[in-house]
Amino acid sequence: MNSPSSSSSSTSTTTTTTTTPNSNLSIWSLSYYINLWNKQFTEPDSSEETRKTVLRLTERFGETHPAFRMASYNEAVSFAKSKFKFLIVYIHSSQHPSSNSFCKEVLFTKEIKEFIEANYIFWVCDVSTSIGLRMCNLLEVTTFPALSLICCNNVPGLTTSSQPVRLELFQGNQLSTKQSAMTIIRTSASHYEPSLIAAKADHDLREQDRFIRQEQDEAFYQSLKEDQEKERIRLEKEELERLEKEREEKEEQDRIDFQRELEERKQRKQKLFINEPKQKQQNGVDVTKLVIRLHDGSKLQRNFLITDTIEFVMDFIDTHIQEPIENYVLSTHYPKKQLSNLKSTLKDEGLYPDSVLFLSEL
Repeated sequence: MNSPSSSSSSTSTTTTTTTTPNSNLSIWSLSYYINLWNKQFTEPDSSEETRKTVLRLTERFGETHPAFRMASYNEAVSFAKSKFKFLIVYIHSSQHPSSNSFCKEVLFTKEIKEFIEANYIFWVCDVSTSIGLRMCNLLEVTTFPALSLICCNNVPGLTTSSQPVRLELFQGNQLSTKQSAMTIIRTSASHYEPSLIAAKADHDLREQDRFIRQEQDEAFYQSLKEDQEKERIRLEKEELERLEKEREEKEEQDRIDFQRELEERKQRKQKLFINEPKQKQQNGVDVTKLVIRLHDGSKLQRNFLITDTIEFVMDFIDTHIQEPIENYVLSTHYPKKQLSNLKSTLKDEGLYPDSVLFLSEL
């Protein structure tokens, strides 16, 4: 805990109760410290100590009091810092008669409650606890009751670091009445409030700038995210279009290759049918005349040897149609019969001395 240079002027105005070496306070203080340092104890939880202190005070003096910050000192400092308010620390001593009268006549009254709650954060400790003793030493308390005005924010002109700074210490007779307590606190606080208000304004401005930058960053990242999503969709669309184009080109190339192969095959087959049998016999083999009705209604007519196969007849038909012959089948009219055995001869199928056949799709 640090003290600003301005505290020196305030300290000079602080009224300290004058005691003699044989006074009750000196005897109490000596016995208390001897007893405390002789105790064997583990460090208690400061938040729990605060809770117990508040409970004892409210049980004794009632519920009309300033809102005590039910937390550790460090937590109270952080809270006051977040609110840009001064922290008032009250150090109580149940064994000091002035503390009890202060609580009854000043602290636990409606006027003090409303005054403190409207302007400050209030935290309490008892000197009989470890945290109370540390705060008593830290704030340089010499008598009771004791209130300390503390700045928790880093305020230019008041503080030199982020640590809380004791601005004023009010104790003893300075706090004897409600009016004197409120006056001395208000007067002292008014001396420092302009600096705190300026610091808060500067903080709010920085926060506003930070918020604006944050909004701008969020808007930028959102826009970037949307642009990235648009780019992803564009690339995905381009990739799909590329794949579709490749597929279409491949299909077209396959069609061209198939058509070329089909034409070449038909041309090869045409050579087989240059010479047509004209007589009833050729080289001692009977000749049959076939009339073939195509699927489009047209017809073909040609002489074949009865030893020619159904496959040979299909090859002949293949040279006269555009489509692949594999998509068709020959059949007789009566009796109805499909000629599916391509290796069978015309004689085997009884297709002589003449016959009418029909080409149909499979």
